[in-house]
Amino acid sequence: MDDTGADGKGRRALLRALTVGGASAVAGVAMGAAIDSADASERIPASAPGTPRGAHWRPAAGHVDVIWAVNTQQKLVALTFDDGPLPNYTPLVHDALDDAKIPATFFLVGKRVEQHAGLLHGRMDRHEVGNHTWAHTNLSNLSLNTAYRSVKRAHDMIVRVTGKEPRLLRPPWGQLGGTTLQVAGRLGYDVALWSLLITDRSHPHDPNGLIDFVADSAVPGSIILGHDAGGGPSRLTLARALPEMIKRLRKKGFEFVTVSQLLAAQASPTARGTA
Repeated sequence: MDDTGADGKGRRALLRALTVGGASAVAGVAMGAAIDSADASERIPASAPGTPRGAHWRPAAGHVDVIWAVNTQQKLVALTFDDGPLPNYTPLVHDALDDAKIPATFFLVGKRVEQHAGLLHGRMDRHEVGNHTWAHTNLSNLSLNTAYRSVKRAHDMIVRVTGKEPRLLRPPWGQLGGTTLQVAGRLGYDVALWSLLITDRSHPHDPNGLIDFVADSAVPGSIILGHDAGGGPSRLTLARALPEMIKRLRKKGFEFVTVSQLLAAQASPTARGTA
C-alpha cells in the first residue's frame, strides 16, 4: 500500500500516536507497580492495628467507647486528675476535695501507686479510679503485647492498693493507637479523654486567671483534666486554686460527679436528636 500523499501521512500519524500511547501505558503500568511496591514495603507501625490479624476477636463488651464529654442538660461536671500519686501535690488535691466533700476520678500511674500506696489509703472512698498505664508510657507507640502488659500491670496494682477496679483508661497525653483500643477491649475498658484542660502551665503565677478560665469554660457534661503530680510550680498553683475553683463552679450551679456517674447521666440518643 502506498503511504505517500494525504492518506499515507494520516496513517503514519496514527501509528506514531499509537506508539506513544502504548509507551505511556507501559510507563503508567510500571509507575503503578512501583507505587504498589512502595505501599507494600512501607512499614506499618506496630501500634496501628485496631483488630488482631487473622483472628476471631471482639471486645469484652462488644465495643469500646472513647469519651471526651457527655451530652446532658444537667449541670454536672467531672473533675479528673492524672499522673499521681506523688507526695508533692496529691495530698493537697485530696485535701481540697475532702473539704468540699466532692468526688473526682483519679487516673493513676501503676508504678506510682506501688511506690506511694500510703497516699491513697483512706482517701479514695468517694472517688473513682482510672488507669493511666504502669509508667506513664506513650501507648500510641506500643505493640499490642507491650501495651497490654503496661495497662494490665497497672490495673492489678490499682485493685490491690485501692480495692477498686478501674473501668476507664486514659492514655498518657491522650495519645492512642489501634492497639490501645484492643487492650481496652480485652480488659473491658472504655477510653476517657477530656474536654476542658486546667491550663495551669499557662497561669503558673496567676491563680485567679486559672480559676476564671475554668469557671468560664465549663459547660454541662464537661470532663475537666487537672494533674496532681509533676509539672513544676504550676501544679502548686492548681492545687492552691482548687478550693476557689470548686466554689466558683458551684456558684454557677454545677455539681461534681465521677466520670462514670457523668456517663450515667448522659442524654439518650433520642433526647440528643431532639435537643
